[in-house]
Amino acid sequence: MFNRRPLPQPFIALLLIFLFLLPLNFLGIFRPLRGKFENALIIPVQAKIFRWQRFLKKDLGGCALAGERTIAELKVQIASLTEENREQKRLLSSPLPRNWQFLTAKVIGLGDETLTIDQGRKEGVKEGMVVISGQTFLGKVVSLSEEMAQVRLPSFFEERLMVRIVAGKDSTGFPRARGLLVGRGQGKMRVEQILTSEEVSQGDLVITNLEGGDLLVGEVEEVMVVKGEVFKSAQVKRLFNPEELETVFLIKGKI
Repeated sequence: MFNRRPLPQPFIALLLIFLFLLPLNFLGIFRPLRGKFENALIIPVQAKIFRWQRFLKKDLGGCALAGERTIAELKVQIASLTEENREQKRLLSSPLPRNWQFLTAKVIGLGDETLTIDQGRKEGVKEGMVVISGQTFLGKVVSLSEEMAQVRLPSFFEERLMVRIVAGKDSTGFPRARGLLVGRGQGKMRVEQILTSEEVSQGDLVITNLEGGDLLVGEVEEVMVVKGEVFKSAQVKRLFNPEELETVFLIKGKI
């Protein structure tokens, strides 16, 4: 027979602490502390890393000297503030519903067709909130914490969105076709379930109606028709680069 060795006392103590803290976590007791931790450490670090990655891709080959690094950091801050002011002006000049309320957020991360922004539950962000840049639809909030949120782009694999297609040139505003936009991953999107009888051309614009307003999703890149089929599809390209997004806006609701 094998003699079972007793569990080490430190292990038992940690197990008991874990079992004690687990229900408290589900009850939300630690939510304020988690929010402070995110706000004080995670968000600043992630935002700085993201800004540096983007900035270094554009201009800098890497600053070795402390003086050059300081100057570069100031450039990053100035560029960030300039971009935020520009986005505010774009938003004000866009033909969006006047009764929409917005919350400004900074993009602090990007990965797997998902943006990470620096606003969360504490500021009233909820799952399903629409995120825009100017009049362009960027996606919806899919998960969040106290201080951050994840926004899924429409190109996320199997993400679905009802859209309509209007003429890219000499547009009257009337839809030429309707369909279902499906994300294909890696920045790719496709509008499916377009009736073969509906006219769609390269360069046409793909838009969606959310919260009572029209938002741009992308542009038709290629139309694919299969002979004898009732439906056709259209490849869509997005008209923004996620890596260049800095300031975005969440639609909080209506006045």
